[in-house]
Amino acid sequence: MIYSCTPHAAPASDHGAATVSNGAKHLTIDIHAHASSSAIAEKMQAERDKVGIQALGGGNDHTRQVNQDQIATIEAKMSSVEQRLADMDKSGVDIAALSVPPYQYFYWADPDLGREVSGQLNDHIAGIVGSNPDRFVGLGTVPLQNTELAIAELERCVNELGFKGIEISTHINDEQISAPRLEKFYQRVEELGVMIFIHPDHFTQPQRLTDHYLINLIGNPLESTIAVAHLIFDGVLERHQGLKICVAHGGGFMPAYHGRYDHGFNARPDAGPGLPHPPSHYLQKLYFDTMVFEPDQLGYLIGKYGSDHICLGTDYPYDMGEDDPNGLVDRVEGLSDGDRAKIKGLNAAALLGL
Repeated sequence: MIYSCTPHAAPASDHGAATVSNGAKHLTIDIHAHASSSAIAEKMQAERDKVGIQALGGGNDHTRQVNQDQIATIEAKMSSVEQRLADMDKSGVDIAALSVPPYQYFYWADPDLGREVSGQLNDHIAGIVGSNPDRFVGLGTVPLQNTELAIAELERCVNELGFKGIEISTHINDEQISAPRLEKFYQRVEELGVMIFIHPDHFTQPQRLTDHYLINLIGNPLESTIAVAHLIFDGVLERHQGLKICVAHGGGFMPAYHGRYDHGFNARPDAGPGLPHPPSHYLQKLYFDTMVFEPDQLGYLIGKYGSDHICLGTDYPYDMGEDDPNGLVDRVEGLSDGDRAKIKGLNAAALLGL
């Protein structure tokens, strides 16, 4: 894909909306944007009913109702390419990397059905990308409940659909994403040289997070924290040093609390036995999106892990998203123009091979 960066004019503020600072001279790539398929959702509803899994079913009754209302509200944003492009222009995004929302992973399905619907979801994303290849790139989904089928769909995504990466969850049903059976999968991802975008699904132990949307506010970043910890402590990142991994929501809590993990590694023989390096060594190899909302928190991530390991994200089109991603980066103090250029687009371009 060849992209010529033509800056979009920043729109006038409307109905009290935040004024978007476009950073007009920088290519802006959104690493974290979702595209769902209502047709697949309808197709899989009967399967959900069979196994008792409800999409967006976490939290209390109030949270579940808010979630369902939101799905109805954002349907146009999910289904209309024109609306999506208009919103990208408004927020100053040149290119969006599209991935399925987590409730469309379908890891709980029979493996053959999982492969089928993963393929259909990937074809759906490929259709959006094909409609505007200068504005979209695809991140595929794969049926991780079966390693061989996951590898087969991974290869199709890359070799046939031209996708630049894949999105995976933080867990596979009751299984960690560091499970030994996935060694061949990570090896193949490494060989293909594509990016992995890790995005949490529901929190696996929700009993104490039912109220106040804590299932997401705490649960999502905690899920990412657990997943990243297993990738590090179980040795996946040591064995597969060529993996390119970006973690949603600023990487969860682990990047901000690295000292505790290093201390445990040094103090206890049961914390990462056999690892040649402390956890912070592996954290330095990961990438994190900007979805932390606060300039000070984003500034911490940049200061600790480098401006070359942070990628702009929006979580479009959800209410937990960032409407002014360029403005968030611009409000971080002490960044050079080169730093902002990396965070807004150059890092993602490198990860995605654009």
